[in-house]
Amino acid sequence: MTAGATLAAGAPAQAAPAGFIAAPNSLVGVNTQIVVSAPSAAGQTVAIGAQVGSFATTLQTTLNSNGYGYLTWNPGAPGTWTFNGLGVIANLGSTTASVVPMPTYTELLTPNNVQQGVPTTVTAAVVAPIGQIAPTGTVTLQTGASGIPISSAGLYGSLASTVSTASLPWTPPSLGQYALQANFGGGAWVGSTSAIEQPFVTGITPLALRMPATLNMGTPTIIQGQVGYGFPDGTVAFFANGVGISGSVQTVNGVATIQWTPPGTGVYYISASYTGAIPNTNPVRFASGTSNQSVNIQGPRPVDNLTVVPPGQPVWSIAQPIIMTTNQKITLSGTSQSGTPVIFSEQGPCVIAGAVLTALSPGQCSVTAQSPGTASIAPGSETYTITVNAPPRRPRR
Repeated sequence: MTAGATLAAGAPAQAAPAGFIAAPNSLVGVNTQIVVSAPSAAGQTVAIGAQVGSFATTLQTTLNSNGYGYLTWNPGAPGTWTFNGLGVIANLGSTTASVVPMPTYTELLTPNNVQQGVPTTVTAAVVAPIGQIAPTGTVTLQTGASGIPISSAGLYGSLASTVSTASLPWTPPSLGQYALQANFGGGAWVGSTSAIEQPFVTGITPLALRMPATLNMGTPTIIQGQVGYGFPDGTVAFFANGVGISGSVQTVNGVATIQWTPPGTGVYYISASYTGAIPNTNPVRFASGTSNQSVNIQGPRPVDNLTVVPPGQPVWSIAQPIIMTTNQKITLSGTSQSGTPVIFSEQGPCVIAGAVLTALSPGQCSVTAQSPGTASIAPGSETYTITVNAPPRRPRR
């Protein structure tokens, strides 16, 4: 679980003198801004307490001359978080924010060819589509047809800031084709199951290719070359339609890994060429081999379509004016085509506490809705422009 605090520039105009703490609802692993307003403590370094379940921590920020401070909070666990003013801002009381698990999707990278009766490993990659924290937990390798568990392993490696990997052992029992799946258990993240992979079990194989079952144009993907049992480490070069997409990549524990972004759609012929030096011979001998696989690259993933409909209001549109009045409150509510949660952030003279947007002073606010998407739908984001008007003046008596 992580939490950090950074001072941000700029500030909305002053609100009520008593001040407030405002923390929006969020997703596990997403940097989220907390706003503190305490005019009586302007210029001071202040602290707030953050607690969920048995976990508690403190965050600090320095208030500017208007009494505003900003903290970046990254929730590492789901649940209802409570934030309390501490010390000189204890009078601000407390506020809460709801954090839900981050959706994930799981990719299984199996060799296209494996050797009968020889222990091998397959790689499972669990992806958190947005945020700054890679998933943790356990992945189980299972048969694709019946779901019978084969082996399990904890996520340990990281291919990117929000992608964790696990190496799952498997010994192919006989020749032929096998259906395999990887199942991620979840926890602070939503569990997910990979598409079915069907490697061929053959005889001796110097090199095998590993890649996800589905590849999309414009989406970075992992391709691996796995050296066969009994063959030494060496280098692997990768090609797409005969054109190099990497240099010679050194294997580590028998595996060479690259990231490749398919530039187009249709059938691509992916190949890899392996060269491995066999030590302790005079002269040095070399082992070599190639592996080839055709893949049908799908079109770009569609972007998640978001709908924001605050209760009692028409559907928000990025092309239509949205008007609020100072001190007006609106409960934010959104849905996504992917079915994943929608979270909100703001900039300007507005704040979000939980799901409630409050206009603080006249001006312009930007409210951004964001969803993580899925394996087949890319993350979505829409930014709405809100005009905040001053309250109507009371007529003179």
